[in-house]
Amino acid sequence: MKNFNIPQENAVPFLDQEKSYIKTFQNGGKSRGINPFLYAIRRVRNYVLFILAYTSPSNIIRVKLNRWKGVNIGKNVYIGMFVFVDNAYPEYIFIEDQASVNAGCMLIAHINLKKHFEPIMLARVSPIIIKEGAMVAIRSIILPGVTVGKYAIVSAASVLSEDVEPYTMVRGNPAKKVAKYKL
Repeated sequence: MKNFNIPQENAVPFLDQEKSYIKTFQNGGKSRGINPFLYAIRRVRNYVLFILAYTSPSNIIRVKLNRWKGVNIGKNVYIGMFVFVDNAYPEYIFIEDQASVNAGCMLIAHINLKKHFEPIMLARVSPIIIKEGAMVAIRSIILPGVTVGKYAIVSAASVLSEDVEPYTMVRGNPAKKVAKYKL
């Protein structure tokens, strides 16, 4: 198994409604501590890689394109077609060896709100970790900060806002534990 260097949750700037791409890239680069031009190139690159990975008929290509985008992916991982992997913060997604994320799933590592929501919720980015051998079934959604435990099963169309224990099956919206098992 690959040892990933998992970052801590971080605050992110609230959504800006800049009318200028230049200002948007300046703000994005500033929030990440990089040159705005490099940030703009990264955003465009990630968008192109996302479209290619999203529609690729080959798992090998989907995995490779997501790695190029910055997603941390172990060995023998399956990523289905039409999987949305956070485009703004792909480096906050971790998929360990033997895990599978099936078609139509969404892995969303950040919440980027408008400023008027500041009193009730933080704009943040938090890692998503899918542990070794876990399976995320078709059309499931994983929200920021969630860890799917080792060999856990997330049933189809489930929405995860909390961690899933190892060797556990969850189902529903919000996802609830339905079984505990041994392999």
